[in-house]
Amino acid sequence: MSGQGGTEADGRPDPVVRLPVAVLAILATFVVALLVVALVVRLDADRLPSGPPRDPPPAPPEATTFTVDEARTVRFQEFSVSLAGPPYVCGDLQTPPAGFTAYVGCSHVVHPDYDPAGHDWSAVTGVLLVPDPMVTPGDVGETTRSVFDALVPQLFSTTDHPVPGRVSSDEVRVPVPPGRSSSRLANVKVTVKGLATPYDRLVVVVVRLGSGRHVAFFSDFPHDGSKAALQAVSTSLGTVSLQR
Repeated sequence: MSGQGGTEADGRPDPVVRLPVAVLAILATFVVALLVVALVVRLDADRLPSGPPRDPPPAPPEATTFTVDEARTVRFQEFSVSLAGPPYVCGDLQTPPAGFTAYVGCSHVVHPDYDPAGHDWSAVTGVLLVPDPMVTPGDVGETTRSVFDALVPQLFSTTDHPVPGRVSSDEVRVPVPPGRSSSRLANVKVTVKGLATPYDRLVVVVVRLGSGRHVAFFSDFPHDGSKAALQAVSTSLGTVSLQR
């Protein structure tokens, strides 16, 4: 018998029944493709479905100065110190000495108006952020020497005729892990007309931070300064610490 379909008599299946199977196969392939795409998107969350990888968020800029709170506590990364109390007078962030990155300082007048020009001779202390060119990597002692040598012409003018004496072998100890600090101290002789002070004692303590940056604590104290001022700066030095 002629026609589009077979009959039960010839024993061949009617081809019409194959159409639903083909449709199901196509639908199944489409569903599998969707699942694969969804899985790829989930496994690669940093990619947009139709674009290139997203850039990572930018790193926060590195701090380049100190923070100072109302209690006179100065901080930079894990470093902190409490500035000297009275009779010292402390300011906020100040213009750093030439060559240094940041500075917070305190001062106390020891000899007011010691000359006809009305100059004062003061005790000075504070903290400095050491610039990278002044750092000797892996040698905090050599870095301390560089800071000390850079501070002398900043604290004394040529008319003071400063002459640093022998560097003391006594290490100034601060409560930080071993190997993270070094100190340098010496008497700086001065010859200034009308000034009774024969010399100042300059103390520099440099602390290396975990990031590789260095912070310097310093004190320039006249030989004939008061005991109260000496105690204030000594107490400040004892508050140097490293903690997050």
